[in-house]
Amino acid sequence: MRFEILGPLQVIHDGRRIHLGSARKLRALLVGFISRADQPVSNDFLTTVLWGDQPPVSARSNLQSYVHQLRVQLGADRLLARSGGYELVTHGEVDAAQFRKLAAEGTAAFTAHDHESAGRCFRRALDLWRGPAFAEFIDSEPIAQEALSLEQLRLTVYERWAETELALGRHAEAVGDLREAAQAHPYQESLHAHLMVALYRSGRRIEALETYTSVRDLLAEELGLEPGPLLRRVHEAILRGDEQIDPAAKPGAWPATEGPGESPSPLVPRQLPPTIADFTGRDDEVATLRDALSPDRRQALTICAISGMGGVGKTTLALHVAHELTGAFPDGQLYVGLSGAEDSAAAARALEAMLRALGVDGAAIPESIGDRTALYRSLLAGKRMLVLIDNVADESQVRPLLPGSSSCAVLTTSRHRLMGLAGALHLRLDVFRPTQAIELLARITGSEQVRAASMEAAEVVRLCGHLPLAVRAAGARLASRPDWPLARIAELLRDERRRLDELSVGDLTVRASLGLGYAALSPTSQRLYYLLSKLDTPDFAGWVAAAVLDTSPEEAERCLGELLSANLLNLAGADAAGQSRYRFHDLIRLHARDRADIEASPRQIHAAVTRALGAWLVLARRADTLLPGRVFPTPQAEDTHHEPRVEIADPCAWFEAERGALRAAVTQAASLGSHTLCWQLADSAVNFFELRDYYDDWESMSRIALAACERADDRRGRAFMLRDLAECLRMAPRHAEDEALAHALSSVELFELMDDVRGEVDARILAGTAFVVSGDSRQAVAHLDAALEKAKAAGYVLGQVEAEWQLGYGHRIRGDKERAAVHLEVALRLAEDVPLTSQLCRIHTMLGIVRRDQGRLREAEEHITRGLAYARSLRSLGSEITLLPHLGIIYVKLGDPRARQVLERSIRLTRQWGARFQEAMSLRALGELEQTEGDLARAVDHTIAAVGIWRELASPYPEAQTLKLLGALYAATDPGQAHEAWSRARRLFAELDNHTEVAELTELLASCQDGPAPRRAEPPAP
Repeated sequence: MRFEILGPLQVIHDGRRIHLGSARKLRALLVGFISRADQPVSNDFLTTVLWGDQPPVSARSNLQSYVHQLRVQLGADRLLARSGGYELVTHGEVDAAQFRKLAAEGTAAFTAHDHESAGRCFRRALDLWRGPAFAEFIDSEPIAQEALSLEQLRLTVYERWAETELALGRHAEAVGDLREAAQAHPYQESLHAHLMVALYRSGRRIEALETYTSVRDLLAEELGLEPGPLLRRVHEAILRGDEQIDPAAKPGAWPATEGPGESPSPLVPRQLPPTIADFTGRDDEVATLRDALSPDRRQALTICAISGMGGVGKTTLALHVAHELTGAFPDGQLYVGLSGAEDSAAAARALEAMLRALGVDGAAIPESIGDRTALYRSLLAGKRMLVLIDNVADESQVRPLLPGSSSCAVLTTSRHRLMGLAGALHLRLDVFRPTQAIELLARITGSEQVRAASMEAAEVVRLCGHLPLAVRAAGARLASRPDWPLARIAELLRDERRRLDELSVGDLTVRASLGLGYAALSPTSQRLYYLLSKLDTPDFAGWVAAAVLDTSPEEAERCLGELLSANLLNLAGADAAGQSRYRFHDLIRLHARDRADIEASPRQIHAAVTRALGAWLVLARRADTLLPGRVFPTPQAEDTHHEPRVEIADPCAWFEAERGALRAAVTQAASLGSHTLCWQLADSAVNFFELRDYYDDWESMSRIALAACERADDRRGRAFMLRDLAECLRMAPRHAEDEALAHALSSVELFELMDDVRGEVDARILAGTAFVVSGDSRQAVAHLDAALEKAKAAGYVLGQVEAEWQLGYGHRIRGDKERAAVHLEVALRLAEDVPLTSQLCRIHTMLGIVRRDQGRLREAEEHITRGLAYARSLRSLGSEITLLPHLGIIYVKLGDPRARQVLERSIRLTRQWGARFQEAMSLRALGELEQTEGDLARAVDHTIAAVGIWRELASPYPEAQTLKLLGALYAATDPGQAHEAWSRARRLFAELDNHTEVAELTELLASCQDGPAPRRAEPPAP
């Protein structure tokens, strides 16, 4: 089995490609294993490969699932479990490993001057490449590092291969490959130098000179640079007709080109500012930078660019690493601190300062920035020197300050990601982990104080957002006030309005640090920054920015990009709908809100927030109309809102992604007094909540909106929220039927007053259902019949379906199976015509129950199975939990061996879900099963447990049915107990007006010859 990543990922087994599927996570996991082939790989590393630094809560279980799938495809002997992780066994059959092996063999031969063998090894190594390494997966930081390492080695192999070809006199043969390599790596000057020599020695002098001109123009246009010393020397040698050109010669082997101020400097500049004594954490980042900047890893000019938000510790990290690497740069370290602001003259001033540090007299410093850069690079040619450029605004400030020699290295810090720096290693610095933040606090204030008040310390660093500068400021305040306990600073920081003021000691000021990044923004981006902060949602999709600014998506995207680049906004990843989501760091949000209060009027802020909330409402209504299962129709909009240009391909995925935002939007609308927006937002998610069984969200949002409507005396809003809340309380596992009935009746009254027929139909159906459950069949039928008639008159098909379904349910409880079936068949035909998926699920469920009651078990099984299929197509676990007990009951009656498996799964799910009603049904069915198996003791125990739950839920009909079963279980062994159970069952059926059951139980009681037994304790709850 061969694993190939030098190009698109593929695995070859016995000469045939293994189909890995299109699942990106699975392929990314395999790439992670391949990057560390034949060695143990930790779960933490694999989690980072798949999800970066923001893994989901289910990361560990998801990882195990992906590993299992890979084992199936590759074979269990290929993927072995190890302590804390796994190991991919490849036996060295990875093209990257073979590439490294051939590169090492070629280098050994090259060093021994065996150019023929070296050339063969290098050629075989290069021929392994089919495209960029790990090309599909460089968005993963660990994989990007491995890809960078391989690409750098590939460049080295190209250069050494070229040197072997030139040494063997194969100039003409090398031209084609060298040209291809130089085009693939346009900024690698050494490849262009080798190409120029090959062309020149092949008698193609004009082409060699044209190559130099092309490279010079490219560097000038793209990077603002002049060619480095190597290219210039090859060019000058070709102009002179020098046959002894050797691009592999060490710097200094050729005469240097003289120029103004190029006399060597006796000075060894050591310009680094001091590092700090309490440097904390950042072990991984330090190791990454040390590795990249170490001399044995540098094949070309190494640039490491550290970015991050203000106060995150970029300069501290850069100085710490630079001081640690002093020995690796014996020729010195140059340091220049820029302002972080866009300044066209900044680079020129920095070059002047660095030239002076290199010993150039002020009078000898050229005027133009181009000449200064040329002189600067000449002085650094061949030297091992580190250049630290701190607080960069953009790439244009850095490019003129880049040395031309690969013996040098550059370390930059910036609030922006300097992605325009070709070939740079980009390291984005995030806030501390909690343990790191507490460690820094302990180093500043004293470890004893932190150990003595660990909970308060954790609270302090949390309120600091784990931002190093904020933690340092809080620590400095404590150190300056030794009489203060940690609880005191925690108390001060809890006040959001004053938190930024408290995080200020001397020149350690969080607000000032964040203000620098804000000041560099364009005016429109500044406005977006402070207006977005006024939204209470924890995160948001990109379209929200367009609503806040009331602008086009393109302009909003540009501003979001500017905030991201300035690290004033964080990318929170892609959500379930595929949207990019963004969030503020806590302290940045506070800073942005400060700016909003200063720079915007309350009216402007209210308008921006209302536009955003309205945009959520527009999209929620749009998604609601696309849902496969809907309980209520969407009310007509009363207001016009910002219309986001968003396509909703999967409404459930959209609602899932925006669920937290919608909760926050409802609460914020209520706090703003926007009661109409509040209740419409709450109502827009009801169908989704019913489909996905999110009863907590449903109930809390409905209650918030109902309270807002009551404060505003909004009759229409109250009617809708009472209706929604009644349905929620009826459906939720806790079955608050009394409150549901009260809300439904209030809703009926309000809809009647407003002459809203559809609203009244919905509310009457809810009221009728509640009366059915409570046993008041007269009231139930009255409400349901009225609802059905009004729905027919209004042509309201959804209302007709619901009314027919509930009438079927009601007649079934009264024992009239035939009438129940008639209503349910009508409901089924109506629902199939529309179609109404959610209703079809419930209708098939109830028809299955009725057919079971009629003894038509095969029909019952078919209906329940179809209902289960609908539930799973809707991904509604609540509906599945409702159906499983019924399927188990039917299997019991059919003698199907699957009965126990279905019922035990049902009991397990209902207990996890807290679905007490369905748990009781499954327990009762399990009792029936055990009765048929002859295990009467366990049958009695399970049936008594079911009775206890029914009584606790105040569900008289199922309690009566279960008591009837309990009596049958007792009948053979304890007639007295049977008499008591049947008597209680008959009383309950009589209250429910179920004459059929009452008659049957009267006969059963007559059969108990011993009369009632002494009364015993009530059946215990399970």
